[in-house]
Amino acid sequence: MSKPISLISAQVKAIIFDLDDTLYDCSGTLVLKSKKLAAKIISKAIKCSEAEALKLQLELEARLGPKADISQEIADLYNLSEEFCKEIANTINTLEVDGAMLFSDAMDSINELKRIGYKLFLVTFGNREMQEKKIKTLGLERSFDEIVITENPRGKEKCFKAILTKYDLEPEQVLCVGDKIKDEIEVGKRLGMSTALMKHGRHYNFYKSEINDGGPYAHITKVSDLLGIEEN
Repeated sequence: MSKPISLISAQVKAIIFDLDDTLYDCSGTLVLKSKKLAAKIISKAIKCSEAEALKLQLELEARLGPKADISQEIADLYNLSEEFCKEIANTINTLEVDGAMLFSDAMDSINELKRIGYKLFLVTFGNREMQEKKIKTLGLERSFDEIVITENPRGKEKCFKAILTKYDLEPEQVLCVGDKIKDEIEVGKRLGMSTALMKHGRHYNFYKSEINDGGPYAHITKVSDLLGIEEN
């Protein structure tokens, strides 16, 4: 008979999750929606169709990466004012998130991990108001021992260290789960945590050519992979 083999090592007592593209499909829903909203502003500013403005954003991101400030890149290319970037930022920050849904296995997996006895944390980067709206829409407000939102693009390391201190955890007792090799996986590894890379989303797709599937971290395609894989 087959039996489940957990991807979580026996010494792990706590799990830190990322939010976007780890617990729900941010790239395929909200990111695309935000680019379509930005396209309305871009099309007026550079005198093109909204379809062309959307294509321009996608091409720039494909070349420069998901961390690039695409509105600033377009402003520089077309000599646009600072107000252009502010208008896009303000528009995106009012984005409706009603359509956001967790990956189908995410909530059941989180509940099972809690039942087993793991401490669970959510650490996410972004505009605080926007991230709070996502968390509420996704029904995650009470799913974690603590939820931490950082607006500093390099703030996750500080957040991870604070969790270790506050909850009296050693790094080897923590598993870090996320889709961003640079922001979560490398930071977790540097601190001495075990890590699991979610193979999903624009960050993973941009950096995957640099990723070794045999690297020093687990690879997952869904949250439930953490709970076990079937061994014959």
